[in-house]
Amino acid sequence: MSIALSTLVLFFLLIPGILFRRFYYTEEFSREYFKETFFAIFIATILPSLFFQFLWYFSARLIGFHVDLYTLGDIVSSNPSEESFQNLENSSVRVLIYNVSMFLVASFSGYLIKRLVRSKRWDRRFKFFRFQNSWHYILKGEFFDFPRAEIILEEDSVEDIEFVFIDAILELNGNSYLYDGILVDYELSSDGGLETISITNAQRRKLLNDSEISKNGKKKDNSSKYYPITGHILVLKYAELKNLNFTYYTLDFDKNEELIPRSVK
Repeated sequence: MSIALSTLVLFFLLIPGILFRRFYYTEEFSREYFKETFFAIFIATILPSLFFQFLWYFSARLIGFHVDLYTLGDIVSSNPSEESFQNLENSSVRVLIYNVSMFLVASFSGYLIKRLVRSKRWDRRFKFFRFQNSWHYILKGEFFDFPRAEIILEEDSVEDIEFVFIDAILELNGNSYLYDGILVDYELSSDGGLETISITNAQRRKLLNDSEISKNGKKKDNSSKYYPITGHILVLKYAELKNLNFTYYTLDFDKNEELIPRSVK
């Protein structure tokens, strides 16, 4: 058998594992699917592929569906017989149903397991389940639930966080500016690092225009030194930032039943 056909058959057998991984690493964690080495992806794909292949093989036998391994072995041999290809053609519909059902279940299983890991917070509690998108855990405040985190929320929880306020220092024309705003979204680079962050209700001031300290030790108001930036969102490139500061806020009702923000505790 030609090398091209052998490779095609091997790839076909690995499709369940490929689909499982592809639907496990979705949404904010999809970058992890491309960050690993080819060897690591290959090894991690084999295990779920073998699981689904064996599961479908023995399940098919239980319901009286015969899987002809001899035909498969003959096709991948160096000298496949015409009879094997004829058998494959005659059973093409059953082969199609067998494999498509496996592919669908593998895809759905990957997505469901990912949702289970996230809903049970296993990725926060156990490093084994943690995704490699470390920026997500920082930007969303989920790092508070890490076992080794030295900052513990005693009164609130991560789920109480309503929005994240960001302070970013950026240099322009030799001057350092402080940009403030509420986090809207972020984008990762091809290597998994932070590419951009988007903020709304943005404003800026020169870093030198900091609050003065009065004689009684209180900060004086310096809100007049801020320049409001009109627009829906402001996109900041991470490569141009010097520092980032994050403050996580929840919303409480005051005595007038109005929502007011406060930092989580």
